[in-house]
Amino acid sequence: MNEFRYRSKKTDEIWLLSYADLITNLLIFFIAMFTVADVSRARMEQIQESLSGSAPALTLKSIKQDIEAKITEQGTNELIKVELSDRGVEISLNSGLVFPVGSEVIEERWKPILNDLMVKIAPYASKYEFAVEGHTDDTPIKAGGRFVSNWELASARAHQIRHFLEQGGVPGSKLRVESYGETRHLPEAVLQGLSPEEIKSLHRRVIIRIF
Repeated sequence: MNEFRYRSKKTDEIWLLSYADLITNLLIFFIAMFTVADVSRARMEQIQESLSGSAPALTLKSIKQDIEAKITEQGTNELIKVELSDRGVEISLNSGLVFPVGSEVIEERWKPILNDLMVKIAPYASKYEFAVEGHTDDTPIKAGGRFVSNWELASARAHQIRHFLEQGGVPGSKLRVESYGETRHLPEAVLQGLSPEEIKSLHRRVIIRIF
């Protein structure tokens, strides 16, 4: 009789093991989902490539390589820099060359080059989103000018590049414009050894981000 009770009690508690396993698996699942949600597309593509041993035909890494080849072909290394980060492919345009001081009007000599670049990157919109970021240095805007602050100047320049992207074939639904004025400083490691004017020049930029 005692043996029967022992077996019955042991049998009744078996479901607790299955329940504990279920809770553990659910916890692992939600942790994994949370982790994936916080991973950028660039990082996710790196993970997929590591797991599969091969990369898809179009990735942010391949886009960076294509754009670098285009820049070399154009001979515009002084004007355009390309980086791949967790934020995506960042195409940085030296706005000190593209725009006159205090103006959002693109210099005529750069328009054909920029248009050629935009046509090149437009097909990437089939898979990726685009953001255009306007940045300035910390030189205050002169009173009585066209813009009341660096925010407006940065925004106006970013919209000019956004217009070129749309003309090149990027749908407006894939685009967004962001203005940061002088608030987004470059890392100190990038600025070491540079003169004050060189530092200002680096901060004057418009970034096209593909992500």
